[in-house]
Amino acid sequence: MIVRNWDMKKLREISIEGCPEIGRGAHGIVYQTAPDMLVKVYNENASIDSIQKERELARWAFVKGIPTAIPFDIVRVNDRYGIVFELLESKSSADYIRESPEHFESFLRKSVDLMKQIHAVTAEPGDLPDMKQQTLSWLPKVHKFLPDNLCSKLDAFVNTIKDTQTIIHADFHMKNVLICGDELMLIDMDTLSTGDPIFELATVFVSYREFPSIEPKAAYMLGIDVETAAKICDRIFELYLDEADEETLRETKDNAQLLGCIRIIDFMDRHSELPDRERCVDRCVQDITELLQKRA
Repeated sequence: MIVRNWDMKKLREISIEGCPEIGRGAHGIVYQTAPDMLVKVYNENASIDSIQKERELARWAFVKGIPTAIPFDIVRVNDRYGIVFELLESKSSADYIRESPEHFESFLRKSVDLMKQIHAVTAEPGDLPDMKQQTLSWLPKVHKFLPDNLCSKLDAFVNTIKDTQTIIHADFHMKNVLICGDELMLIDMDTLSTGDPIFELATVFVSYREFPSIEPKAAYMLGIDVETAAKICDRIFELYLDEADEETLRETKDNAQLLGCIRIIDFMDRHSELPDRERCVDRCVQDITELLQKRA
């Protein structure tokens, strides 16, 4: 149940002074405040309803068996809201990879195992947002940049994606994956959805290839460089597709890139204040155009 009209002054206050950042998503930053405690601090424009919704989604995911931090109370962090999570001592994925070259392949294999573990779980219709339906609702924002024949191709492509109640995280990247001992744990459950796993792979492509190719700082924000980001993307696709042939890999990456570019255009449409907005949209329109023109 959504609780409304919260009084921020009555919430317990948490300090993040000196606390390391170990995760970051579109809506906030995660800090480690104690060996077994995290707090996600939301952006200043986050509503209390959306924060409460994420807390309930995280609890729901935990009950479903998805490895994630256990959410507790909503708190105040200066003039912003936060959620306190309990989690065994953890570290960021970037720190884990930097510790040893051997950790690179291990992390990617565990990431794909985690992804497949999530994709083995299903939800009841209506429990979570449907990513295919969301994507279809974003298409009009893309249409205005494309000629009619390419609009038709794009619509046909999205409509051919199978409908499924498979759970996807829908924002699967290093800043949302923490290392807890030998296990990986997911944070930022506000994007939890249902849909074909290609939508999950789309977020992988966007995070590690599309955004870094437009602006290298997108890779640096993950704690890696552009070259490493590209290697992570390629290896995740190889592992997820069980070392598929080159044609299957290329086709899957093309599909993931198409869906990722649609999502970026929607995001930029809703955030006109972002300085790189026009450059991102132009690049995504260019990539969508090239990908569609290759199709029969």
